[in-house]
Amino acid sequence: MNYDVIIVGACTAGTFFANQLAMRGLSVLVIDKDSEQDLCKRLDIIHFTRDSFEQFGVPESLPGDEEFVRHFNLCYSKSALNNHLKENKINVSVLHLPLFIKRLRNTAKQNGVEFLFEKKFVDLLRDDDGRICGVVTEDGSKYTCRLVVDASGIPSVVRRVVRDKYVEDFAIGPRDKFYVLLKYVKLNDPNLTIEHSTSWQYYKGWIAPQHTPGGAIIGVGANLSFDYARKCMAKFESAIPLPDYTLQYEEMGSTPYTRPPFSFVGDGFLCIGDAAALTKPMNGEGIPMAWGHCMIAADVVANALKEGYPTAEKLWDINVQYQRAEGAEYAGLRAMLVGAMKMTAKDNDYLFKESIVFKSDDYVAKSSEAARLVKGVLTGQFALKSFVNFVRAIGIGNKLTKHYKNFPTNIQDFDKWRTKALKLWKKAGSMADTVTDAD
Repeated sequence: MNYDVIIVGACTAGTFFANQLAMRGLSVLVIDKDSEQDLCKRLDIIHFTRDSFEQFGVPESLPGDEEFVRHFNLCYSKSALNNHLKENKINVSVLHLPLFIKRLRNTAKQNGVEFLFEKKFVDLLRDDDGRICGVVTEDGSKYTCRLVVDASGIPSVVRRVVRDKYVEDFAIGPRDKFYVLLKYVKLNDPNLTIEHSTSWQYYKGWIAPQHTPGGAIIGVGANLSFDYARKCMAKFESAIPLPDYTLQYEEMGSTPYTRPPFSFVGDGFLCIGDAAALTKPMNGEGIPMAWGHCMIAADVVANALKEGYPTAEKLWDINVQYQRAEGAEYAGLRAMLVGAMKMTAKDNDYLFKESIVFKSDDYVAKSSEAARLVKGVLTGQFALKSFVNFVRAIGIGNKLTKHYKNFPTNIQDFDKWRTKALKLWKKAGSMADTVTDAD
């Protein structure tokens, strides 16, 4: 059967996007290498902002639904020296990820989306003109379509073989992602309950609610490897007085932490979700970031397919809409955060003390961040080297934001824009550059 769209990957991004396209009248096939029963069982618990349900038109998970665990409405953060608590009001749902995806999949099926599991993508089909026209799976099956979407996650199995002049084929390697180590624990104090999430950004660590009474999740994210994540966990737990606990079990996963491709589209191709490195720089949250991109893409794709074959030119507005808005904001934030992490625990403590970057919802600044940084240097509370690194990172971040807001509407201007963007990202560096004790 010939489809309008084939999506490779049936997790949150692929399933949500499939449903969006089906609601716009398109025929959609989703394939995944895993069995339906094993899909997304790598991680169990996720935290999902409650306003995202309404934002993306997904019925909210509520008590009684099989994927629902609980709600909480506050997130805290503290400095590297465990000082200066910041409070942010945010309504969060705690959900079982595999069951949440199951509900999304059932909705998509009701809207006509077809799913095939245990179908591993191995190559693209091309027509006599060399244009993408479908996919080939490991068992030799061939499925034809007009648009192939890579939602395969970090492996990016389609994007890396597209061979399109607008599409980058970079791998999301050890320096370009966070390895996430989660400890599910039982608190030894029966009178203690973890009701909210608290994070220590300096250690990329946190403690948060889980699904069992008297339990919690202690987590860290780290570049390079799971082994290094364990070292970071040990460093985190030695620096911060977390509650005494008994380990129940561990989970490990990963999330991209690199800049997204400059172009998400090519002729007959689109990448979304982790395959497009779409995560929130501040905390690695991926689902709402991917879904926002999908909402932009769904309308553009639907219109492009009305006009025949979806060339890069017809899909280009996906790039324009995303890169000029959220892409610009997060490009600047990624660069700034690299500078914010290139400092000592004492320096991080000063940022929290003065609510520079890290602040509560109700914080009102009485002076500029620049003035507060200078005061820290002059009073010996903030190192000059950290000041130089941070100010430089902010400057590069501002340049990136400005550059992305000028993402070209004309595809012919893309090469010039890309050349400048590459130079800016080279100056910005990456979060992996802040690793100093990986041995």
